[in-house]
Amino acid sequence: MITKLSATNVGLEPGFAFRIQKCPLNQDYDVHSHDFSELVIILSGEAVHIIEGREYPVSAGQVFLIHSGVSHGYKHVDSIEYVNVMFQPEQLLQLSELRMLPGFQALFYIEPFYRKEMYFKGMLTLNETQLGEATRILDLILEEYNRQPQGYRMMIRAYFSALVGLLSRYYQDGNEQEDNKALRIGEAVTYIEEHFLQPVTLQTLADKAFLSVRQFQRVFSRNYHTTPMDYVIRKRLDHSCMLLRTSGYSIFQVALESGFRDQNYYTRQFRKVFGCTPTVYRNQIRDSQNI
Repeated sequence: MITKLSATNVGLEPGFAFRIQKCPLNQDYDVHSHDFSELVIILSGEAVHIIEGREYPVSAGQVFLIHSGVSHGYKHVDSIEYVNVMFQPEQLLQLSELRMLPGFQALFYIEPFYRKEMYFKGMLTLNETQLGEATRILDLILEEYNRQPQGYRMMIRAYFSALVGLLSRYYQDGNEQEDNKALRIGEAVTYIEEHFLQPVTLQTLADKAFLSVRQFQRVFSRNYHTTPMDYVIRKRLDHSCMLLRTSGYSIFQVALESGFRDQNYYTRQFRKVFGCTPTVYRNQIRDSQNI
């Protein structure tokens, strides 16, 4: 039987879906799952980690992300201590600049999907110096979380961003792209982040990931819950919203500047996502600013 933990059970605050705790563990931990994301960093000790029925040893320096709905637990525990960072997956979407790092895409989105296929070899293991740097940031987060001084939420968000960025760098620097499928796919995703205003084809993305088009679509959809081309379109639409708010471009110019060659197609896609036309969106923004 798998125990299901919810955000409410573990005390994630409404409006601030974040919790961190340092956990000493001296006995086995039953297999469980939860409806939030969990970033685990092993500080010391050893154990066998069970993820969806597969077992592998963990020790100091091991870093892994457990997605919502994924069952995991520990056995053969030998005085292990770890830091557990619990958050809602959508919080990663707010880290826009970090999304440009292949290591971020690989570690937080792709590697958990490929974990079994890569026989857990793609997981991040920090050396002593790296673990010390990560622990320093974790201690700052823990202090803010436990003391909750004025502005603590802002500080936690800042430190959490720094931690995610640091781990993303370590993942990218510690892996050869040719040998790491997760990192190869991460490179393809960051290509979208950098070139979404330019023509992008599925074949180009699949080639960068060293996969067939069908394989790339399957992996991408599994991790990002949308198709690669819909992801590109949403990036363009979000960019167009910025132009509608801040520029004096005509709707036709906004469409072109946002990567759409056809204004009618742009308008249809905009309405499908936002429920109104670009013109209505712009007028609503202007009306709200004039109040």
